[in-house]
Amino acid sequence: MKKRVLAAMLVAMMTVAAVAGCGKSSDSEDTTKKESSEEKKDEETAGESTEIDKVVVVTAGSGEPYSLLADDGTWTGIDAEMWAEIEERTGWKVEVKRAAFDAIWGELDTERADVSANCWAVKEERTEKYNATIPYYGDAQCIIVAESNEDIYKFDDLAGKKVGCTNGQAAQTIIEQMAEEIGFEVVLYEDSSVGMNDLNLGRLDAYANTTTNVNNFTHYNDTISFRFLEENLLANNVAYFCTKTERGEAICEELDKVIQDMLDDGTIAKITEKWMFADMTQLIQK
Repeated sequence: MKKRVLAAMLVAMMTVAAVAGCGKSSDSEDTTKKESSEEKKDEETAGESTEIDKVVVVTAGSGEPYSLLADDGTWTGIDAEMWAEIEERTGWKVEVKRAAFDAIWGELDTERADVSANCWAVKEERTEKYNATIPYYGDAQCIIVAESNEDIYKFDDLAGKKVGCTNGQAAQTIIEQMAEEIGFEVVLYEDSSVGMNDLNLGRLDAYANTTTNVNNFTHYNDTISFRFLEENLLANNVAYFCTKTERGEAICEELDKVIQDMLDDGTIAKITEKWMFADMTQLIQK
């Protein structure tokens, strides 16, 4: 009798173990399916990561005609009108934020912004680190002096003088190198109009800036006149800069398409004529 009971107990234990084993296998399969489903979902999400719905644009916003961002959030200037048009054509929600000239590129480096917009000149040191769009207009870097100045006519005449320049502008690198070679003092300004006003007041001997910015300043200050040195520092294209990331590349590609459309239909020509009194798209360097 005891043997029969023992045998029955062993059979029951084996049955329970078998059932438990089946349950464990089922749980394992469920876990595997769940993990596979999550991996697939992650892959799908990763594929959607470059979809663009909102773009953060950083600008110095320190002055027209390029970019002026007021305390109340009002944005005016060339880039303001460019981005209003870009927002309408792409359907993006564009958020603009202001940063000091020397902090703008840090906003891209840390991906707190997607695009840098301040009518930037295309320079090798920028294109090496960031994605540049196709140019939307061209400009020239120049040196000006007071109309009454009879001492400075060429670059070498700047020796021993005080020359102003806008901080972060394309001319800065060239001017600082020239200062070492020729021997003059460089004074940096955050606002071009302040620097040119100092030139007019005799606090500077010369000022390095863009031709368009000088023309804009004298247009609104018709009692002030400057003389351009015959030698230009350089001619340059103007573009937007994006992060060198997958998202940045996607934004840059879309911007290229929109900018080209705006060039083709004359939109950018009208914007530059409004702010710079000339069609600056004609100066784009091929």
